[in-house]
Amino acid sequence: MRALALLLAALAVLVAVPLPSADAQEAVSAVITGPTAVAPSSTHAYAVTVTGGPAEVNGTFELSYVLRGDALQGGDPQIARTLANREGQFSFNVTAPEVEGAVQLYVKATSSGEGANATTEALLTIDVARPVDLRATLRNNGAAAALNVTVIFYVDGRVVGNMTVARIEAGGSVEVNVSYIPVGLAVGRHVVKVTADLDGDGTINPDAGELLVSGFFYKSEHSTVPAILGTITVIILAVLVFVLLAIRRQRRQG
Repeated sequence: MRALALLLAALAVLVAVPLPSADAQEAVSAVITGPTAVAPSSTHAYAVTVTGGPAEVNGTFELSYVLRGDALQGGDPQIARTLANREGQFSFNVTAPEVEGAVQLYVKATSSGEGANATTEALLTIDVARPVDLRATLRNNGAAAALNVTVIFYVDGRVVGNMTVARIEAGGSVEVNVSYIPVGLAVGRHVVKVTADLDGDGTINPDAGELLVSGFFYKSEHSTVPAILGTITVIILAVLVFVLLAIRRQRRQG
């Protein structure tokens, strides 16, 4: 009788342990990662991570994705595509439309397992705009080579790109350029500034041969001309040609 009583007590303890419920599961969520500013007709990789819901325990995650917007011609996908796996990690390519504007990447994620399922939705806004190509020519009129010249491009006072030129020979020249997506850039005149920093201290000192040169360009209305084979058919080009005096401070040897 004592053994039977102990057995019944053990069973009572087991029955009293609460089982996981659907309400206790983590809510299903989807996070989209990828570029939010792209050129027309360009193709880029995007990733979606789905977590939570019934699929967390030996289930399946399913993802549906499609582009949404008013001007989708040339964009892909325009018809929803689906992917499924058990990990919840998805990657795929998206091709931007042929014309400028804003589109949305819409995804619907489903988490399924043990006869239950849960869904969620996510949106990523993608700005489609033709890149602005800014160019400058650095010419070294000094007697010594200019080394590790930091070149920074600004548009309306905002940094839009930079690069470092490893070496410009005495009497030589080099062309530098940056390309950026002008998201939110208004139609009209815009000031572009280029600085050439010889010693890398972040300060432009004209007496030491460092330069700050300004110019401008005009941005026109959004183009409706499609890109050909994914290349850019309209480029706003600002060419700045200036002289770089390669006067470098001599280090004193102690």
